[in-house]
Amino acid sequence: MRRVLSAAEYESFLRGRTNAELGSWAAAVADAVGNLCERRHGKRVVLLCGGSLWRMGLLAGDALSRAGFDVTSALLFRDQMPDLSGALICDMLFAPEAEPSLARKRQEWIEVMAASGCPSLSVAIPAGVDPDTGGADVPAVRAKITVALGAYLVGLFLHDGLDYCGKIVPVGAEAEALEGLYRFEEADARRLLPPRKRTAHKGDSGKALLCVGSPRYVGAALLSARACLAAGCGILYVACPDVVRTALWRLPEAIGIPVGEDWGEDSCPTAIQALAGMKAAGLGCGMGSGDVSPLIEAALGSGLPLVLDADGLNCLSKHPDLCALLHEKTVLTPHPGEMSRLTGLSLSTVLDDPLSIAETYARRWGCTLLLKGAATVVSDGKQTCIVAEGNAGLGKGGSGDVLTGIITALLSQGVEPFSAACLGSYLLGASADKALDLLRERMLRATNVTEALEIWT
Repeated sequence: MRRVLSAAEYESFLRGRTNAELGSWAAAVADAVGNLCERRHGKRVVLLCGGSLWRMGLLAGDALSRAGFDVTSALLFRDQMPDLSGALICDMLFAPEAEPSLARKRQEWIEVMAASGCPSLSVAIPAGVDPDTGGADVPAVRAKITVALGAYLVGLFLHDGLDYCGKIVPVGAEAEALEGLYRFEEADARRLLPPRKRTAHKGDSGKALLCVGSPRYVGAALLSARACLAAGCGILYVACPDVVRTALWRLPEAIGIPVGEDWGEDSCPTAIQALAGMKAAGLGCGMGSGDVSPLIEAALGSGLPLVLDADGLNCLSKHPDLCALLHEKTVLTPHPGEMSRLTGLSLSTVLDDPLSIAETYARRWGCTLLLKGAATVVSDGKQTCIVAEGNAGLGKGGSGDVLTGIITALLSQGVEPFSAACLGSYLLGASADKALDLLRERMLRATNVTEALEIWT
């Protein structure tokens, strides 16, 4: 886990580094610049340095010169803007509180960089992007790569930050974050997904109930159930309306529990009865607008690890008295619109400050809150993390259903709610090959074995 810091915290963090650490970081910056230069078949580099990074910029320039690059280093407080023609720009202008005499000059340099059309690598955060809010001045530097030194700036993950920072490359050792804000990374996912024992059987791998689907949203049930099995759930029950139960022939490993024609108060008793003996439950994907408040009340009252999503959250917002039953084993997974309905806050308020909103309501409700976005925020009121994996391709119907299935599976296998929410969001956002590598044998289903036999016989 790597810390995510405010601009003031980051400035203090940089001032506390040893000469050895600064030298190591300068070498890492030089390597990143060199690699990017080689990919674009160029050798000319312009380093624009200011604020807290200027000494390290000079060290990086020396390293690049020794490696045979044509390097020009310019210091904001001393030099004029050099010619940028044909160069790779290394933007090292992080300065949260630039001196007034330099602020205008810094803005002029940013305007020239943004208009140059030259590829850029930024250190800490692209110049012109607010390090605390992620808001971007117009113009601002659009980096191909942003090198994060030892920790991340929060602005990298908010608002315009993700669009301007390009690929984020952390350097330096990861530091355990016992408090404060941090980013969930691949090492954390691997720690939470140890290899299974050869002696493991289905009963060891979790037993879960999904209450999902409706005549209109059959696909939501199939997506969440398939994801739950893929994330390793050993025995999966799916409580669903009749038409969804019929469609479960596509997923023969799932055990259907028909609750009637559609969800409503009359369908709840069957699903409530099915809660007994489960290790975790997920509720809400594609359930429609029927009143399932008795089921939510029973599921919360059972004390089971529970994921509430989509129509489960919409029902909760219509019955706010049920919020008093939320507990530390509950995971809520709202998108900003659902969070607005749950809290009564305006959508713009939720979008403007997702970090504090997630922390505040996780603490108020005593549960884990996963607030979806381009970068997802997960908080249990005591610890908060950002999950920044993924891309715009996830911004379509069905992604949330998959997320609910994954988190429900992880909860059923004994992963703690906060960790399950972070890990589930990471697995959803990680590239397919990375997710396959992390899940390994957990993804194998009985159908896959049959398919393999059919190929080889």
